[in-house]
Amino acid sequence: MAVTGIGGIFFKSAAPDALRAWYRDHLGMASDDGGGVWFEGFDDDRPGERALTVWGPFPDDTDYFDPSDKPFMINYRVVGLDPLVESLRGAGEAVHDEIFESEDGRFAWVMDPEGHRVELWEPAGDLPGRTRQSGPVIGLGGIFFKTGDPGSIKAWYAERLGVTPGPDGYVGFGWREPDGAPAFTAWEPFPADTDYFDPSDKPFMINLRVRGLDDLLARLRAADVEVDPRLEEYDYGRFGWILDPEGHRVELWEPPAT
Repeated sequence: MAVTGIGGIFFKSAAPDALRAWYRDHLGMASDDGGGVWFEGFDDDRPGERALTVWGPFPDDTDYFDPSDKPFMINYRVVGLDPLVESLRGAGEAVHDEIFESEDGRFAWVMDPEGHRVELWEPAGDLPGRTRQSGPVIGLGGIFFKTGDPGSIKAWYAERLGVTPGPDGYVGFGWREPDGAPAFTAWEPFPADTDYFDPSDKPFMINLRVRGLDDLLARLRAADVEVDPRLEEYDYGRFGWILDPEGHRVELWEPPAT
């Protein structure tokens, strides 16, 4: 499997600095000097390997998502970037840039069939330290996006990147929190006419793993944040929903105690 996890979610924002400040003030998500919010974990399939994940808004006029016109981009952590790029090119996929190297690792980019720019990241072995998160949000729990044909797009990701659904038909990347507790991040394309993201009109939704969901929702209501009146509970955790200032629906997931 080339893809080992979700490395990040990036999205366009009318006012990135203001939006970062809102997430910091209301959800305790602290950005680093580069504007990203980093969550630390460890790779489930490779014991001892750090599995960093980043969340970050970009200005609306960014060219970082080009040539895609979509308002978001997903980063996937991979192993074996060179053979993966060779395989993609051999399958007729256009890898849009040469492999780029930085202190964070090595990067390449490809477009999926629906025009999403896909960032492929092979992390460096000695990643520099990142801002530790101490607030109620402890990680990315999932990334969900609208698509014209969920089955077809899932098949492309499975064939080209090894992003394979489990027996239940869903994709989940396993990892471990810094204290060793098991965790996973979900990835799922939804049909274009889904109402699951309502009342947001955005084509994607981010799930954030949290501690203390009840206290967090109470604080958000007291701060006049738009909180969905529903609170749902399942064997796999408890869920609430809010809207951020730019109209993104944010799913808050408190996993069950282990």
